[in-house]
Amino acid sequence: MSHKRKKIYIFLGLAIFALTFFCVMIDFSFLRIYQGIPSMYNLVERMLSPNLSYTQEVFSKLLETIEIAVTSSFVGVLLAMPFALLTAGNITPSRHVAMILNRFFAFLRTIPNLIWAALLVSVFSIGQFSGIVALTITGFLIALKLFRENIETINENLLNSTKSVGANQIQVLRYCVLPTILELAASVFFMVLEINIRSATVLGLVGAGGIGQIMWRDLNHLRYDNLATLVLILLLTIGTIDALSFIVRRYIKRSFILHQSIESYKRAPQKRILQLILLSIVLGFWIMNAIDINYARLIMGLEQGYLMISRMIRFEWAYVPRLLEGIRESFFIAIFATMTGAIGALFLSFFTAYNTAPLKVTSFLTKGMVNLLRTFPPIVTAIIFFRGVGPGPLAGAMALSIYTTGVLTKLYSEVIENSHENIKNSILVTGSTNLNAFRYGILPETLPAFISLVLYRLESNIRTSTILGIIGAGGIGTILSMNITWRNWERVGLLILGISIMIMSIDVLSYYLRKRLV
Repeated sequence: MSHKRKKIYIFLGLAIFALTFFCVMIDFSFLRIYQGIPSMYNLVERMLSPNLSYTQEVFSKLLETIEIAVTSSFVGVLLAMPFALLTAGNITPSRHVAMILNRFFAFLRTIPNLIWAALLVSVFSIGQFSGIVALTITGFLIALKLFRENIETINENLLNSTKSVGANQIQVLRYCVLPTILELAASVFFMVLEINIRSATVLGLVGAGGIGQIMWRDLNHLRYDNLATLVLILLLTIGTIDALSFIVRRYIKRSFILHQSIESYKRAPQKRILQLILLSIVLGFWIMNAIDINYARLIMGLEQGYLMISRMIRFEWAYVPRLLEGIRESFFIAIFATMTGAIGALFLSFFTAYNTAPLKVTSFLTKGMVNLLRTFPPIVTAIIFFRGVGPGPLAGAMALSIYTTGVLTKLYSEVIENSHENIKNSILVTGSTNLNAFRYGILPETLPAFISLVLYRLESNIRTSTILGIIGAGGIGTILSMNITWRNWERVGLLILGISIMIMSIDVLSYYLRKRLV
């Protein structure tokens, strides 16, 4: 047996052992899944008969969901711009301030938006205002990271040459940095919007407005015909917004390079600024209409928020054993979902990528199925598994596995489609099949990219696994949501601290592994 083959067998043996271990840790049971299939099938079957008379009520909540997503995305991106100037390493007025702010924002990024929403509902009461603020925080943190990373890629020579002609700090920002931010603003907005529209659909589970509120009610009342209507409309809405976002970003990208004359090139910046101003005015009116809270309630909420935070920083250390138990469960859910999702994606990507699929129609159908898998947030899928296998980590792990399979398949199939055709053709000319070309040519070539995608997905799954417990699907979210409901803020503070430490540790480990392996 060759040395290379021996290494492959050892790797496969370790992977099977690890997967078996994680199966035990999440109470995986084929019998429970098999016994739950009739219940899940019954649920899905009842969902195949949508109640179309329910459409009117769904649309009013759908508009609320879109309102939450658009408002929070706009405000989040707008707030991120000045903070990006403060925190970007190459232009910050103070490196110490930038370091402190970056670490603070990195800590805030570890808190999932559903936890933000649950905390804000406790302070400002039920309604879309809490949802808007929660997603604004999420949008702000995502946009800030994107803006900062782009500013830091500005050529140092450009900054120095501008300074060398006597430009002050304001002029450097005006001529070197702001054009970069403005060019990026629309793209970042739509990227944030794509994330927020999915998140906004589940905020209602904790009372933060949107379509999730009636979804939760219909689930509790076993109105699966209503739920089917909800799912269909959500599918169409998310698909439409994704497509719109793709078209707009493509248009923006092309508009920067397609100019008929020098005059049109010179007029382009003014035209873009005018477009941004008009867009800001329209969205400004939209935001004023979306905020459903009066001044007195806002002040009362801020006072309650101050009391909540002052109690959250007085950690109840006696609760550490429960914290570790919850973290352990969330961790194993995330690892299991990442491993099974990676295995599923490796298999499905072959049929999804148009340059490896046996037939074009196979690629088309698989792409449609993959889009369906990744359309709904894992917490919605977890509700279906919850009905089949009952409460606990198995429901959360299965839901997250399916979502991970969908996301990884989409990303990895795009990597395969962008691989050089020469790799595939050089094997096909020997008389091999598409499968052999994938196995011996494309896979070894794209394996580093696949590992990188899996590690990024692991980071995301760690965050998601912490909120699945809110609907009883295992992990630390179960005890976190209970303590938020009971206003045990000392315990809530400790749990959020534990979640943050876990997520930051995984982020650091993932970064280290990517540097070593990729």
